[in-house]
Amino acid sequence: MRGLLTPGVVARLLFAGLLAVLTEAAGVGLVGTATWMIVRAADQPPLAALAVAIAAVRAFALLKGGIRYAERLAGHDVVLRVLADLRARAFAGLTARGDAAPGGDALSRVVSDVDAVQDLLLRAVLPAGVAAVVGLAAVAGVGAADPRAGAVLAGGLLIAGVLLPALGNVLARTGPASAAAIARTRGEVAQSTVDLAHGAAELIAFGAMPAALAEASARSRRLARLEARSAAVSGLVTGAAALVPAGVALAVAVLVQGSAAPVLALVALTVGEVVVPLAAAAARQGEVRAAVGRIREIAADAPEPSGAQPVQRAWAGAVPLRLHGVTVRYPHGGRAALDGVDLDLPAGRRVAVVGASGAGKSTLLDAIAGRAPVTGGRVDGLPEGAEPWQVAGGVFADAHVFHDTVRENLTLGRDGFGDDELGAALEAAGLGEYAGRLDDIVGEDGGRLSGGQRQRLLLARALLDPPPILLLDEPTEGLDPAAADAVLATALRAAGERTVVMVTHRQADLKLFDEVVTVDDGRLTATGG
Repeated sequence: MRGLLTPGVVARLLFAGLLAVLTEAAGVGLVGTATWMIVRAADQPPLAALAVAIAAVRAFALLKGGIRYAERLAGHDVVLRVLADLRARAFAGLTARGDAAPGGDALSRVVSDVDAVQDLLLRAVLPAGVAAVVGLAAVAGVGAADPRAGAVLAGGLLIAGVLLPALGNVLARTGPASAAAIARTRGEVAQSTVDLAHGAAELIAFGAMPAALAEASARSRRLARLEARSAAVSGLVTGAAALVPAGVALAVAVLVQGSAAPVLALVALTVGEVVVPLAAAAARQGEVRAAVGRIREIAADAPEPSGAQPVQRAWAGAVPLRLHGVTVRYPHGGRAALDGVDLDLPAGRRVAVVGASGAGKSTLLDAIAGRAPVTGGRVDGLPEGAEPWQVAGGVFADAHVFHDTVRENLTLGRDGFGDDELGAALEAAGLGEYAGRLDDIVGEDGGRLSGGQRQRLLLARALLDPPPILLLDEPTEGLDPAAADAVLATALRAAGERTVVMVTHRQADLKLFDEVVTVDDGRLTATGG
């Protein structure tokens, strides 16, 4: 992930790793010293002969707890910094792709997939580095005391820290419950949940709710089965790895003679436990890599963070589009949301879309913007190299207002917009009272705004940098008739020569448009000028 592992981040990771190594070293020292003291005490020596060992045990115990606490603080500090940066990049990538109101799969990427990076750093990268350093040092130390014990310890560390993790990784990647299958199914479950929550009215209207619920339940059960199988594989590998240190300790105790035997055996047991977590971490690496790959896919679209970064302007120039027999079907079956729609959108044309609730008006806008997958027909006229969301966008039915400032809700993290531009967009949307209050917090989903103000804020976002085809889904909803007339007239003037397609229920709006199309049960049944 470009730009994430900066020198500062690497330095923090190394510092956390150093603290982890010192923690494990203190633990080994504590076990070794305490064991030696117990063995020595069996000979009933003078108390003075044990004074140094007693002090060392206390020191190692205090150091282990104190350094462990510092290591946890340092490790989580660097990981949370990386996650914050990565989450911002992921959202910036979604915004650049036109997914400012992400669906379930996109939400899965921004939330659970980003969190997988935490597992990668805290449960894989750092433990592997610590195990390597502590293991090599322990093999050298134990080998100096007894070469046979050192060889046994080295073999056990290779089995528990290398061979078993590699086996777990292979099983996780190639088995029926592979990481890729789990990641894909988890995204499908999240998407099903969002579809059910946001599309309940449409699903009920078209009689598709029972099928949607059945499919969502089937996906949830499949995900549970896959995760259970994955957990079983991880548990078996981890259990096998956990038995290795005990076997190594027993072998050392048998091979080594004299008072050193219990000390070296328990040191070997303690060191072996350092590598045991690597087996479980390796079994999850396939899933983590799949999540990181999904994040990389969307974060690649994010602009490099920089205060001097120019605004990512919408696609320039007029874009005439034509829909030929476009069909969009709900993911859960039932009727088609759009069925064989033909529509010409010449550059500069202003089209009003009317129809009953659930007829497919919002889906028509989604199809034009590339937000809804076209399962039949085609959309012609896109410039070479352009994606639909680059040339068509605006205010959609599921557009989200974030618990942040007016400024951030307008820019969505993009740099380069001046206060004058933001104020002009707010004025055009009829929200001029906020032109001087850009840093006001609007609340969760715009909770501190009225319904009309929330819609006007979304309209201002669309007018800040409008694409060649401006799509508006009920932009004046919640306004009284006079205010709605004024806002719409101002917004259309601000749109200039751009193509405008607007969904509306207000008859008074129709006189401002060149063409009126009616959507009925997913079909365009009538057009009028």
